[in-house]
Amino acid sequence: MKKYYILLIVLLLGFSSCEKILDKEPTDKLSLEDLFKDVQGAKTALAGSYKALLEEDHYNKNMMVYPDILAGNIKFSKNTNLRLENVYEVALDAQVSSMNATYASLYSELNNVNNVIKYTPSSAGSTIEKAKIIAEAKAIRALIHFDLVRIFARPFNYTTDASHLGISVILQPQLYSDPSPFRATVAETYNVIIKDLTEAIAAFDDTNVGVLNSGSKQNYFTKSSTKALLAKVYLYQNNWNAAFALADEIIKSNQYTLITNANYVASWVGRVPSSESIFELPVETNFTGGGLGVYYESSNLSSYRMYAATGDLTGLYSTDDVRGITKMFNREAINGVNYVFTKKYQGGATLATPIKVLRLSELHLIRAEAAVEKTVADFTVANADLNLIRKRGDAGAITLNLTTKEAVIDAILLERRKELAFEGNLLFDLMRRKKDIVRVDVTPVVKNLLTDDDRLIMPLPANTVNANRNMKQNPGY
Repeated sequence: MKKYYILLIVLLLGFSSCEKILDKEPTDKLSLEDLFKDVQGAKTALAGSYKALLEEDHYNKNMMVYPDILAGNIKFSKNTNLRLENVYEVALDAQVSSMNATYASLYSELNNVNNVIKYTPSSAGSTIEKAKIIAEAKAIRALIHFDLVRIFARPFNYTTDASHLGISVILQPQLYSDPSPFRATVAETYNVIIKDLTEAIAAFDDTNVGVLNSGSKQNYFTKSSTKALLAKVYLYQNNWNAAFALADEIIKSNQYTLITNANYVASWVGRVPSSESIFELPVETNFTGGGLGVYYESSNLSSYRMYAATGDLTGLYSTDDVRGITKMFNREAINGVNYVFTKKYQGGATLATPIKVLRLSELHLIRAEAAVEKTVADFTVANADLNLIRKRGDAGAITLNLTTKEAVIDAILLERRKELAFEGNLLFDLMRRKKDIVRVDVTPVVKNLLTDDDRLIMPLPANTVNANRNMKQNPGY
């Protein structure tokens, strides 16, 4: 094996103490030959791939904030030193877009996880463990591609056959001598994502635990959490029958249970996954960084606190809804103005909490939406799932018995906004359902955007397009 190099150390350090870095080469890079000489090294590389998901440019800020700040759930509580300001202001430029760093980071993550997939088979050690390492790595690769295509391409149903431009699909470690990548269609992109997930599911055993030996089962991709991700991918692909079947399977497996109304707020405190958490990114025990929570921490007087909830979001909750302003938000007066901040992320350093990527409540809402869209619509299941999540939030909510697809979809979109606020879904939900963006309690000149506005799709970084003649820029940039 040739000695190519992989910059993994920064990503690997401190990942929940899952796997320690090999001591033999204490530099800023390890050769692939040394790293993947045995299963222990392959586990170390896999731990790094998980750790990379928790970078600020991915799930520890941008992926969770950008869809909510552009679609109307978030406004700024300050005027200076802002993060994602040009997204909020809809003043995007391919040269300086706040999401350029996300593009670069996610492709770097792909390169690392591709090394895991390519070189683990030749590692010495357990065949069973190697199969699970590769399966988890393929699930991570699918998640990264899924995030990229949602950010930098139009939704699947933008054209009838999804033949519009998607993203560069990268399935091998990239070397300088390789041909320049090009953008696949959205249909091709989704086919690759689904292939990775189905292959991972086939390779997993039924123990529902990851190959790494620390943390909780929810911190790793397993057969169940990979199926949950695939259900969401199918939803975005408008493959309603498949989305329904997988969501239904996970729900009926009883591996996860919805937390109660009484325990909802407490479930967002601390680092132990709740009973409804399916996949979340852990924070290591000795974490000392800021984390996503510092941007929402109401009592934080540092320059980080900035993301407040908009009045049009908080106004959607009933007075008794546990997810509403009196229970799930902190109130703070700043320079004479009252703001509210979500409690979903408690703070930084020792108060930093894991990032929840998939929860059972979303699986119920996926099943509800797919139920009325699948070949034989099932309004009974759709209403039951919808009412279950609504009444978990507010026990006194009236029981809905909706009889038209349009009414069900509108109610589900509303419930997804309330239940999944600050979890990085709103913009994508509106775009895939071809809904316009209407922002009320925000300060930008541009408040509302039609569903086909070019500015809803992030530009590819200018340097990427300029350096590669195969790379086509998104319209409008």
